Amino acid sequence: MTNARDFRRYSYGMDFETKSAVSAFSQTRSSAAPEIIPQTMPEAPVPRRRRRLTVTTNERLKSRAELIQSQKLALKQAFMIVCVLAVAAAMLFVMLFTYAVKNECTREIANMKTELSREVNQNICTNAELEALVTIEQIEDYAVNKLGMVKLSSDQVRYIDVEKYRNARETALSEQPQNAEADAVVPAEN
Repeated sequence: MTNARDFRRYSYGMDFETKSAVSAFSQTRSSAAPEIIPQTMPEAPVPRRRRRLTVTTNERLKSRAELIQSQKLALKQAFMIVCVLAVAAAMLFVMLFTYAVKNECTREIANMKTELSREVNQNICTNAELEALVTIEQIEDYAVNKLGMVKLSSDQVRYIDVEKYRNARETALSEQPQNAEADAVVPAEN
C-alpha cells in the first residue's frame, strides 16, 4: 500500500536518467522516428545532428487574376456548403413531417377502431333487444294497429291447382302459333 509521502519522494528526487530525458526533450523537434545511421565502428559513436526548424514565409504576392480565381473557388465552396446544408435541412423537415403525419394517422386509426368496437357492441345489444321483443303476437299487433292491415277471411283465400293451370297454359300457347300462321298466310287478290 502506498501513501502520499511516497509520491512526494518520487516527484522531488530525480535520478540521472530522468534528468537526461527531460533535458533531451525539445519542443522544436518533430515526433517522427529519428534516422538510424549505420555504425561502421562501434567504438566511435557518431554525434547526432539536430534538425533545424525553419519557417518560410510566402513572400510572393498574388496577382489580381489569382486573387479573383481564389475568390471564385472560395465562393463555389461556400455555395456547395450552403447547398449541402439546405438539402440536409430539407431532409430533416421531410422526416419530421412524415413522422407527424404518421402519428396523426395512427391516432385517427385508433379512434376509428374504438368507435367501431363501440358500434359493434351497440349492434349486439340492439339485436339482443330485438330478439327479446319480437313475438308473433307483437308482429300481429303492429300490423293491425300501426300499419292498418286486416286479417284475411277464408272467403278471400283462393287456391289454385298447379297442374290444371299448367295444362291450360300449354294448350293456350299451342293454339296461338297456329292462329298466327293462318293470319300470316292470306292470299293476295289480283
